[in-house]
Amino acid sequence: MQVELIAATALRASVAEGVTQGEGAVAYALLSDEPPASLLRRHADDLADSRADMLEHASATLHIRGVSRDAAAAIRGHGLAVSERAAQGAVIPAAIAADGELTRLFEAAVEEAEFVRGELLHALEEAMADEPNALVRRKRSREAANALVPAAAATELVATGTYRAWREFIAAHNGRFQHEEIRQLALAVLEVMHREAPLLFGDLAEGERR
Repeated sequence: MQVELIAATALRASVAEGVTQGEGAVAYALLSDEPPASLLRRHADDLADSRADMLEHASATLHIRGVSRDAAAAIRGHGLAVSERAAQGAVIPAAIAADGELTRLFEAAVEEAEFVRGELLHALEEAMADEPNALVRRKRSREAANALVPAAAATELVATGTYRAWREFIAAHNGRFQHEEIRQLALAVLEVMHREAPLLFGDLAEGERR
């Protein structure tokens, strides 16, 4: 699994004196240099009150690789804009990867599912032979056959969301009882976003929800 920040909002204020206290807290968090501890203490509480809606105006784009379709669905479920493409292979759950025999069974099942999908796709294209438009025929056949793509199938995505959306994704999935792969993804996102905006993401310690 790889999570990389490829774009983030930067603040540019032409009149510094016109920035409110709450806006200043967000401004400091968006800058690369961490503010002095005194400023952190003075402004951090603003992020927990009505000023939190300001996080809708800052966004980040992450490039995420080596995750399953299950994990990608969790990202989509938080209202982030996602561009996705299939990658080769499957993501083996940690509980299975820890055992050689379980890994063998898992890989065999994934291979069998891919074989059956290919057979079904071929049969669907033949069944839709009356459709004169070849593009439509292939599209509909592939859509139907893709119902057999395993949830573990590897995928790659670029996801863009507001800082609030990323915070909500992390808070919803970083608990110890969450889906393990999605939890690891949430923690990886937290690590990346904490480096970018320590004031906004520093409170989201592992297992903490706000």
